[in-house]
Amino acid sequence: MLCDERICSDNTRQQFQQDDTWFLVMEFCNGGDLWQQLEQAQRYRLPEVQALPLFIQIVNDVRFLHANDIAHRDLSLENVLLSNGICKICDFGLSTRADNVCRDRVGKSYYMAPEVVAGNHYDPRAADIWSLGIVLFVMLTGSPLTPIASVEEKAFNVLAQFGLRVIFEEWGIGDLMSLAMVDLLTGMLQVDPGVRFTVEDIIAHPIMQVL
Repeated sequence: MLCDERICSDNTRQQFQQDDTWFLVMEFCNGGDLWQQLEQAQRYRLPEVQALPLFIQIVNDVRFLHANDIAHRDLSLENVLLSNGICKICDFGLSTRADNVCRDRVGKSYYMAPEVVAGNHYDPRAADIWSLGIVLFVMLTGSPLTPIASVEEKAFNVLAQFGLRVIFEEWGIGDLMSLAMVDLLTGMLQVDPGVRFTVEDIIAHPIMQVL
C-alpha cells in the first residue's frame, strides 16, 4: 500500500515464506475500501465538499508514484483503502515503469482509458489520469461513466462529441456539479491522451486549492 511518501514496506506487519511463495501481512485498514464507503452514502454518491478531500489524497499518492517512475494501471475505488480517514492505494500487481510504452489491456473495464481499451500503444501515466477521472466521476455521481471507453458505448460517444456537461444534463444531475468540477473532470477525461491533464495539472487546478 502507499500513502503519500510512505512506500509499502512501511506498512508491512509480517512476512514469511512457504515453499516458493513469499507472504506479506499488511496493516489492517479499518475503513474498508472507497467503494464500500460510497455504498454507505446517500444515493451512492458524495457531494463535492466530501469527495474533494479524499480525491486530493489519492492524487497526491499518484503524484508520488509518477515522480518515482511508477504507473499503477489499476486505479479504482476498490483499490483505495481507508484507515482512520487516510486514503491508501493498494494492489500494485499491474504496475509498471512510468516511462514504459505499454500495449497490454489491463485494469478494470469501468476505469480503463480509451487507448487501453483500443489496444493501442499508450503512456501508462496518461492511462492513470483517465482512471483518476473515473474515480472522481463515480464518487460524485454514484455510477461509472460507461461500462467501457469504446465507440460502441453511447455515453462514451456523447463524451467525445459533446463533453461532460451534456452527460450530466442528460442524467439530470447538472445542478450537482460546479463549473470548476466539470472543468477538472473534463481535463482528466480527455479522449486524446495527448491533451489529457497530467497529475501536475490536476494539482494546479483551482478547485484543488480550496482546502
